Amino acid sequence: MSSVQDTKLVRTCVDGDPHTLVMRQESGDSSTCGPMFDLLPDDGPTDALAVTHQEAARFFHDWHERIDRRTRSMGVVSVGEQMRSTASASPPGQPMMRGVADPTDTDAIRHTAEGYLDSWPADGRSVTYFDSMTDVIEEIGVDDATDFLESFLRMLDAHGATGYFCLDPTAHDRAVVREVASLFDTVLECVDNAAEATAEPSVGDCFEAIADPRRRHVLAEVAECEEVSVADAADRVAARTDVGRLRAQASLTNAHLPKLADLGVVTYDSEARRVGRGQHFDSVEPYLRTALEQETAPERETTPERE
Repeated sequence: MSSVQDTKLVRTCVDGDPHTLVMRQESGDSSTCGPMFDLLPDDGPTDALAVTHQEAARFFHDWHERIDRRTRSMGVVSVGEQMRSTASASPPGQPMMRGVADPTDTDAIRHTAEGYLDSWPADGRSVTYFDSMTDVIEEIGVDDATDFLESFLRMLDAHGATGYFCLDPTAHDRAVVREVASLFDTVLECVDNAAEATAEPSVGDCFEAIADPRRRHVLAEVAECEEVSVADAADRVAARTDVGRLRAQASLTNAHLPKLADLGVVTYDSEARRVGRGQHFDSVEPYLRTALEQETAPERETTPERE
């Protein structure tokens, strides 16, 4: 049985794109299908499309066990499963299902998904659930996978559809996770209640956290106050660097705070605009203290060498 999971908001952008990346460790568990319906209004018709790398019978079982909200139309693209024909793919009483036998054929995956969206009425809202970007990356590599994801997102945009994509962060190194996450304005993380939300940062991660003076001063503010507003953090950055307040605030919200949150050294609530100590703040604090001491230490006086 899967353990109970919490959903943590990692990053969101007001008026950004409607698509969401969910980082979860159990790619075969459909328990996180539910939140995708939270993206849609309760009124009006809703059409749902699922692109799944699970075996079809298991997917249908999990879907009906977890999801009780009915949709006007539903389609399923089953990736990696050989089927005799489109007509025979769907069991009686089940949503229409089409198969793409070759998991590396991303053009076929995209075109099959687009076929559903093209056939549905223009009124109402459509949502697409993609259960495993991890499988795509493992099949074709991160570069081709991100190219495919960008084209898939453009296709959803053209149809006014909302995308909800899942990625297992433990299956990839941090650079891969960041590259995929950079394509989304909204990123959520599902974590077990009994487990740590992020891995402990390495020495390199700690040096990266304090490499930029804006990040150092945010961490210093959090070290003193435990939790601060983004505005207060921007004020401190502006007072101690040559960056103006508005520019400091923009760079913090768009780049530096998400990076620190990704490393687990701060918590960042973009809606409340609050920054606090993360679960791994203690890991970076010694490096921060040393860096701040070096910044404030008086310059050594130099004397001419005696001949």
